[in-house]
Amino acid sequence: MSVAPHCDTVTDERGSDTAADSQRLAPDDAFAVLGNDIRMDILRTLGEADRDVSFSTLYDAVDVDDSGQFSYHLDKMVGHFVADTDDGYRLALPGRRIVEAILSGAVTDRPSLSRTPVDTACPYCGSGVEIQWAGGGVELFCQSCSGRYGHAYGEGGDVRSERGYLGRHPLPPAGTRDRDPDELLHAAWTWGNLEILSVASGLCPRCSGTVEWSVDLCENHDAEGELCDACGRRYALGVGFACGNCIFSSGGEPVIALGGTTELLALLTTHGLDPVDPESIRRIEEVQGEYEEEIVSSDPLRAAYTFTVDDDSVTITVDEDLAVVDVTTNTADSV
Repeated sequence: MSVAPHCDTVTDERGSDTAADSQRLAPDDAFAVLGNDIRMDILRTLGEADRDVSFSTLYDAVDVDDSGQFSYHLDKMVGHFVADTDDGYRLALPGRRIVEAILSGAVTDRPSLSRTPVDTACPYCGSGVEIQWAGGGVELFCQSCSGRYGHAYGEGGDVRSERGYLGRHPLPPAGTRDRDPDELLHAAWTWGNLEILSVASGLCPRCSGTVEWSVDLCENHDAEGELCDACGRRYALGVGFACGNCIFSSGGEPVIALGGTTELLALLTTHGLDPVDPESIRRIEEVQGEYEEEIVSSDPLRAAYTFTVDDDSVTITVDEDLAVVDVTTNTADSV
C-alpha cells in the first residue's frame, strides 16, 4: 500500500479541488454526522468504488427507499467526508480514513484468539511459544521461562503481565482474518517492525505527530537470566514513548528506539536482512530480541547495546536522550 502526500488546500490525485477539506470539523459534529446507517452505507459504497459515482448509481447501491431522504443524508456528508465532483461523488480524505478504520476492524472488531502454540522458540530458553490476540495486537508467551517482561506495555497502559510474557506486536483485527497462528505471528512481526521504524524515527504511526521519549534506569538491576525483581525487566534500561499530539503511547526495551539507526540497519542489510521485507522478519526478530546491554555510567547515563548477526556485530552507545554518542563495529574480517 502506498500513501500519496496530501495537502488540504491543493488539488488531489484525481484533479479535484479539496480546499473544503481545510475547514476543520469539531469532533462532536463529525461523529454526529457519521451516526446514521444510511450515511455509513454511502461511505462504504464510495469506498468500494474505483471511480466517481453518479447520484443514481449511489442511490441504487444504498439501502434506502426515499430519494429525498437519501439526498438529505448525502448532503450532510458532502463538503467534509464526501466530495461533489463533475462526474458524481467520491470520498474526501476524512471519509477515506473512516472507511479504512472500519475495514481494518480497529473500531468494530474484537478478535478471539486464546493462547495457541506457534512454530517459534523462546529466544531465552528455546522452549515453545504461544500467542494470543489481546489489547490491539498479538502477545507472545514462553511456555517455560519468565519471558522478557513482567509488565505488559501497550496502548492500554502498563499492567502486570502473566509469567512468560515476551511482548506484544500491534496488529489491526483485519490481520487476524484468513491466517493460521503462524501466519498471524508473521504478520504481527512485520506490522510491528514497521511501527518500530516509525517510532524510532520520532514519527507517531497513528497521527504523524512527534514522538517524545523517556528512559527508566533500574539502579539495582539484577536479572541473572531471569526478570529483575526490582523492575520486572531483563534489561536495566527501559524506554517509553508518547505522541505529543494524540494519545498513542507505549514502551519496552531500548531496541525500540534503536531500530531505525543507520548502524543497526547497516548490520542487518549487510547480511541480507531487510526490515521492511516480510521474509526477513523472523531473523530480524531474533537479532533484535537477543542483544547485550552494558550500563557504562548512570550519571550521565551512557548505555551500550551490542547486536550480532553471524560473526559481525555493532555496539551502539546512547545517552539519556537516547541519542547515539558512539558506535563500534566488529566484523569477521577485522578479527
